[in-house]
Parts: sequence; C-alpha cells; structure tokens
Amino acid sequence: MDLRDLTPPVEDGPFPPLTYLPPITTAQVRGARSLTGLTYGVVRGYRPLVLDLHVPQDAEGPVPVVVWIHGGGWMEGDRRQVPLQWGQQLVFDTIVAAGLAVATVDYRLLLEAPFPACVHDCVAAVRYLRRFADELGLDPDRIGLWGESAGAHLASMVAFLGTHPESRPGLLGSVGVADGRVDSQAAVLFYGAESLDALAGDHDFGPAPFGDDPDLMRAMAPIEHVHHGIPPVLLMHGDQDGIVDAEHSRLLHAALRDTGVDSTLEITPGADHCFLGTPIQPHLDRAVTFLAGHLL
Repeated sequence: MDLRDLTPPVEDGPFPPLTYLPPITTAQVRGARSLTGLTYGVVRGYRPLVLDLHVPQDAEGPVPVVVWIHGGGWMEGDRRQVPLQWGQQLVFDTIVAAGLAVATVDYRLLLEAPFPACVHDCVAAVRYLRRFADELGLDPDRIGLWGESAGAHLASMVAFLGTHPESRPGLLGSVGVADGRVDSQAAVLFYGAESLDALAGDHDFGPAPFGDDPDLMRAMAPIEHVHHGIPPVLLMHGDQDGIVDAEHSRLLHAALRDTGVDSTLEITPGADHCFLGTPIQPHLDRAVTFLAGHLL
C-alpha cells in the first residue's frame, strides 16, 4: 500500500485503536529532497531518536525549516504520519510547495519515559537542525514550529521555553547535541492544551507521567511560560472539539496578547478534534501562509 492510500479503518468515528498497519511503501514528499531517519539524539536504554527532513529540490541557498511535531495524546503517533482523516503527506507536500523545508520528529512517548522527556526530545531536534544547518541546506535563523494536539502542546513548550529570558535547563534537557539555541521565529498550534490538569481526569496518561515531581504538571503547562519574547503564534481550534476544548486556545491566546505577543486565534465553527467535520486543506493553507509570512 502506498502511504497516500492509508485511510481510517471506518468511515465515521469512534475509530478503533490501531494495533498494526498494513505493509506501506513510503511515498516521497512531492518536490523534495528527503533525508530519512536522521538520528538527532541517542539516550541509553531507548530507541534512537530520529527525524525526517524534506527540503525543496529547487531551493537556492539555505531555506527556512518548519519542525512538525505529531499528536497522539503523548501516547502514540509517528513522525511519518498525520491524522488518518487528512490524507497522508498532504501537510508535508503543502509546506514544501511553499518553499519551506519540513523536519518531522519522533519523540519518546509516555510509556517510554515520563514528562518532560518528550519536551527534551523536541528541543534536541531543534538544536540538531541548527548544529547541522550548513550540511542540511537550512537557515539556522529561520525555524518555525507546528504541532497538532499533543504536538501543539510540545511545540508551544519549545517555542516558549526556547525564547525565555531565564534558562530552564530542567525542561530544555541535554539530549543529543546537548546545548545551543532553541529559539524559533513562528509557531502554529493546532488544538493544543494550555495546561494538562484539565485533561488528566479525562485521559489515561499512563503510569507516573510526571515521574516523582509533584510540581511537574504545572511546569508542563505552556501558559505558565508565557513571556513577551515569544515569536508570533497562530492558534487554530474547532469549536466542537471533544478532546481538547477550544477554551484552551482562548485562554492561551488571551495570556499571550496580555503579555504583548503577536498572537492570532482562529476558531472553526462545527469542527471537532483534528478539524473533523470541515475540509482540512484550508486549515493547512492558512498555517503554511502564516509560517511563510514569518520565515520567507
């Protein structure tokens, strides 16, 4: 099966949990030179941490890069796939067609390692892309972040912490190249959570997701790290989201605006989580237009 032919197991939800996938031939991102399985971090006792990078073939000189962070409730997901209802590769094709590179990141899930390991991994991916920007054909000064659901939460943590005037080594971590800049120039957050306490009662995060640190749940709340130096942010959410209520984006947007951050909030009427119930392409186009406007 070609990756682009992968579809949900049934036409309408609720969808049964995936326990396997059929044999899949990975389709190339259109118009891209692709480097797959780049090891951005090695943590003893865990699988290698990898990312894929897709750079426009016709790019002249170093190009901006968008770091895509997948969702899945911090419990599942894959750097190579997006929500099944969207159509595979569509996100990456849209980014590359706009003249931007895209890096898609795998990170440790909660049954592998508790919070903040997944934040450490996403930070490490940004540091890796900067460290090897010359070899990869990337512009280290033009990095955007884009995540959906749990990935939006992680993207916001990286965007907020990476530009914070006070270093937060416990949250940034020292995975991979261990140090270096983590700042970004724009962030798109698709239906992410501004804090986790409101979700904890409704979702099974697995055993001990916050380790032995009772204060970690608060530390993992993006809204706790809002400051005036955060880059421009676009928050997009459906008003019928049954997993992460749109109030999360409203609260985060208000906090960002109150701090002087260039924040834009767009709520889609009738859209559920993953923007189900509405066409996805307009949402992708809006996000890419926003990123291109700040990175190109």
